[in-house]
Amino acid sequence: MGIVAKQTLKGSIWSYLGVVIGFVTTTYLYTNYLTPEVVGLFGLIVAIATITSVLAALGFNGVTIRLFPYFRDQKSGHHGFLFAILVPQIIGFLIFTVLFYLFKEYLILTNIEKSALFAEYVELIVPVTFFFLIYNLFDNYLKVLYDAVTGTFLQEFFQRVLIFIIVLLYALEWIDFEQLIWGFVFAVSAKGLVIIILVAKRGELKLQPNIQFISRKMRREIIDVAIFYIFGGVGSMIVFNIDKIIVNQMLDLRNTGIYTIAFYFGTLVIIPSRPLLKIAGTLVADAWAKNDLSKIDEIYRKSCINQFLIGCFLFMGIWVNIDSIITILGSDYVLSKWVIFFVGLGYLFEMATGASGIIISISKYYRVFLWFMSILVLLVIVLLYLLIPLWGITGAAIAIAAALFMHNLMRSIYLYHKFRLQPFSKSFFYVVFFYGLLYLILNLIPQQNLIADIIIRSGLVVVLSMVFLLFIPISEDVTRLKDRLIHKVQ
Repeated sequence: MGIVAKQTLKGSIWSYLGVVIGFVTTTYLYTNYLTPEVVGLFGLIVAIATITSVLAALGFNGVTIRLFPYFRDQKSGHHGFLFAILVPQIIGFLIFTVLFYLFKEYLILTNIEKSALFAEYVELIVPVTFFFLIYNLFDNYLKVLYDAVTGTFLQEFFQRVLIFIIVLLYALEWIDFEQLIWGFVFAVSAKGLVIIILVAKRGELKLQPNIQFISRKMRREIIDVAIFYIFGGVGSMIVFNIDKIIVNQMLDLRNTGIYTIAFYFGTLVIIPSRPLLKIAGTLVADAWAKNDLSKIDEIYRKSCINQFLIGCFLFMGIWVNIDSIITILGSDYVLSKWVIFFVGLGYLFEMATGASGIIISISKYYRVFLWFMSILVLLVIVLLYLLIPLWGITGAAIAIAAALFMHNLMRSIYLYHKFRLQPFSKSFFYVVFFYGLLYLILNLIPQQNLIADIIIRSGLVVVLSMVFLLFIPISEDVTRLKDRLIHKVQ
């Protein structure tokens, strides 16, 4: 099993253990013990801090992904690379902090009526931004050291366990509301502190500067890449977080909370892609450094079919159980049904194009990625403002799905036009046909009581998917894994 498959498997294990914890937290604790306004507050703080932490990084996370291969040297401490990317990001955070306090009163005044809870706790954005910044910095650093699992563990599992514990303590009335809020801030921030400790324990916290290694040409390249990633990186974060901010602005904190819960279910589709793309990004960077187009083609093809297969499986598992999910969430969340559908569909489009964005952003044509991202941001914002007044939070989800479809279509066309990279094969048709047929079959099953219905429908999705993969050679990696398992059994 190759490094991509191994790291993807390990990352997926932590991701889905985290999904189990997150599922219990979201569907039971959040909906039974927190009001939609509190859920909205949590979602809004995380959304804003995600965007501001990327802004404060001044594009240097992109420098790590794109240029680290030229610094890689264990004996020299990678030529002072960590110091070179840490200092600008700390400066960026200080600039953000000054700007935040200059505009703090404006944030309070614009939210005091419809989102009073957010106005009260708006200052929490600052510490959360700092720890998100630190986590992103060291997560990217570990990724280029071929460790995509640690960051996934902290983000997908460790953080969710902490959130579960904090909300459970509140549900048991062992802590009060104020402690709940600060506990949540601690839970989402702790990963930043822990990742520093883990990097230090591995002997990779090498902060000795080596200014002499950075030539004038390399310095220009660093600045060029950083400027690009300020816009490109922020664009990505805007797309996946601006919806909650605009929902809060156009509606209120309650609708933001409902949308946040629904959005969680929609994003379950894309969770497996995170560990895969983290390690794939490092391999693509190395391949571009060697101009190895055949390796890039291999990564592209495998990432597309593997992600699409997993995405369809998860999307089907969610959608055939959608009525049961709404029943579990309760009457406050009835409006979330079609939000889940469209957000999940949008991310399925994203999964189908695999590592296309990474391939473009790390290539010498990386500026094109900025244009694509700019178009995507514009599409998202325009569609959000057009569709939210028409269909509320469902309109926000449709906006995300439509924008993601157009964005991924453009990326795929560009890769084919520029490099003749075309990852789509008849395997995609087989997957769509199978899951379309499976949905029609499951729709014929009469509705049972809640638990029995979930078990029956989910069980059939799992069993029939395994039979499908056993007899139809969809993916090289899946076939190889199947053969290994059969060999072990024999």
